[in-house]
Amino acid sequence: MEYLPALLLSSALAGLALWRRALTLGGTLLAFALCLLITAVGGGTAFAVLAVTLLGTVAADRFAGERKDPLSVRRKSGSRDAVRVGCNVGLAGGAMLLYALTGKDGFFIAYAGVMAESLADSLASKVGPLSKAPPRDICTFRPIPAGLSGGVSLLGTASELLGAAVIAGVFALGTGRADTLPVITAAGFLGAMFDSLLGSRAQAKFRCPVCGQITERESHCGEAALLASGVKWMNNDAVNFLSNLFSLLLAYLLATVI
Repeated sequence: MEYLPALLLSSALAGLALWRRALTLGGTLLAFALCLLITAVGGGTAFAVLAVTLLGTVAADRFAGERKDPLSVRRKSGSRDAVRVGCNVGLAGGAMLLYALTGKDGFFIAYAGVMAESLADSLASKVGPLSKAPPRDICTFRPIPAGLSGGVSLLGTASELLGAAVIAGVFALGTGRADTLPVITAAGFLGAMFDSLLGSRAQAKFRCPVCGQITERESHCGEAALLASGVKWMNNDAVNFLSNLFSLLLAYLLATVI
């Protein structure tokens, strides 16, 4: 794609994200740079995939409303900052850069796999908590507080599959390659499930020394919380990055088979 159209499209998408308060200013600037790279290399199809991911996330935010967190278990909420943007879109930009350097279609498909995982995870985190049944830990199947990483529900899992399939459909329509539908859907959905697995087993969770609540925050009730499980540096941003990497590698591997 010519650089001027890419610049205009990237500006419009970044402006929309900032206007809807989906991103902080820092997050918007990084998103603009990544969008410019992705659109300049991948053209209209790459931009459409990115735009649908953002619009789907914004729509889920609006549909679900502000997620309640009465027990203060979530580490981050609200607008996505530069760190969250980098962990969710950075690898997608890297895949497109490799596509530009090598010309291998597998990296273009891997880009879509990463974005499929991002939308799948976003929909699950927003729509899943609307389920009337409490979420259950993906490994133990025991009920856990809503908002705590590693929890799954039937509604959330269905949302993940839908999000991954939507991105796969957008990519297939844009490229005319229906054979990529199962690859991207699988990469996005399994990546989102891998996110839950990491959230359950590896992500740091802390216990409040005052009230005893398990939380993802390093402080609770005004006191430093104690590490209860997981790896201390493995926060939600790290989990998102590793889940994106999983989807990228899986999509590229599957793409070499088709």
